[in-house]
Amino acid sequence: MRPTVRQIAQQANVSPATVSRALNDYPYVDDATRATVLHAAEALGYPLKAAARPAQTSKTILLLVRSDDVMRESEVFANSGIEGSIHRAAQPILEQHGLTVRLQRTRMDPHEAETYAGDPNVGGLIFMGGIVNRQLLVALQRVGLPIVVVGAHVNPLQVNCVIADYLDGTAQVVEHLLTAGRRRIALVNGPCTTTSSEEKEKGFRLALACHGITGEPVSVNCGDFDAGSGYAMTQRVLAAAPDVDAIAYASDTMAIGGVSALREAGRRVPDDVAITGFYDYDIARFTDPPLTTARADFLTMGAIAARRLLMLMNEPDGQAWTVVTPCPLVIRSSSCANQKPVFSEKTGFSPTPPKP
Repeated sequence: MRPTVRQIAQQANVSPATVSRALNDYPYVDDATRATVLHAAEALGYPLKAAARPAQTSKTILLLVRSDDVMRESEVFANSGIEGSIHRAAQPILEQHGLTVRLQRTRMDPHEAETYAGDPNVGGLIFMGGIVNRQLLVALQRVGLPIVVVGAHVNPLQVNCVIADYLDGTAQVVEHLLTAGRRRIALVNGPCTTTSSEEKEKGFRLALACHGITGEPVSVNCGDFDAGSGYAMTQRVLAAAPDVDAIAYASDTMAIGGVSALREAGRRVPDDVAITGFYDYDIARFTDPPLTTARADFLTMGAIAARRLLMLMNEPDGQAWTVVTPCPLVIRSSSCANQKPVFSEKTGFSPTPPKP
C-alpha cells in the first residue's frame, strides 16, 4: 500500500501541507525542506514519479479580513472602508500579473494556515486591517506562504507590513490643537488589540511632552472604531475631565459619535470643545461641522502591499519590510471656528514650542 501524505509528514517532521507542496514541486518550500520530504517519501516507498506538478491556470491571492459569521459580505468589504480601498488598489496590480484575487473572511484561527497551504492554487495572502493573530502568522511562515499585512505592524515578528504613520499623524493633530490654543486635550483611542492604537497613544504623549504639557494626559482606550463607542467614551471623558477643551478621536466614525455626546452635554463644537478624527473617510467632509482629521491613504498602502507580495512570490529575498506611509493633516472647522479646509503638506513631525 502506498504511504499517505500524513505518514510522510510524520517521517519528515513537517506538516502534511508542506509535504503536498514539496511532492508537487510548488514554490515557497526551501531546498532543505524539499530534500527532507523527498528522502522520507523515498524511504517509505512513495512513487516519486507520481509527484508531478499538475497544470495550473493561475495562482490565487487571498485578501483576508477578520470577521464573524453574522457580518454580511457587503459590510465586510464595503468600498468606502479600509478593506475596500486596499482591495481596489491591490486587485488590478495582481491581475496584471496573471493572478486571481479572491476576498476571504477569516477568524484568524492558526489552524487555517494548513488549509491555505494545502490548497495548491493559493500563491500568497494579504491581511487587511489592524487586528492580526500572530499565531496564525507564525503558522503561515512555517508552511512557507508569502504574506503581507496592511494596516498594522506585528513586531517583533519578521513579517512584511505596510502601515500608516499613526504616531506622526496623531502628533500632528495634537500640535494643531495646541497651536489653536487648546490645553486640556483628551485622546479617545481604538481597540487595545491593534498596533495602530499603540502608535496613536505614543504620538499623543510625544506631542504633549514636546510642548511642555506635564501631568498625566486624559486618555481613554480600548474602544471600537464605531460611532457608538465614540459616543460612550466621550461621556467617560466628560465625567473624568469636565474642563476638556479638545478631543482627538482614533477614527472619524468615533468622532461622529463624540459630537452627539458633546451636544447632549451642552458643549459646542468647536467653540467649547475642538474635535479631530483619523483616516479622512469620505464622511469627514460632510459632518457638522466638517471634521479635521489625519489622512491615511489605504489605496497607496494596498498598491504597495500587492507589489511587495509579487516580489516575495517571484524573487524572494528573505527580508521583512515595514513600509510606512505618511498621514498628512487635513484641517476643517471641527477644530477651529470659521476654518476653510486646509491640506497640510507636512509629512514629518517637527514640533514647535507654543507661543507665549
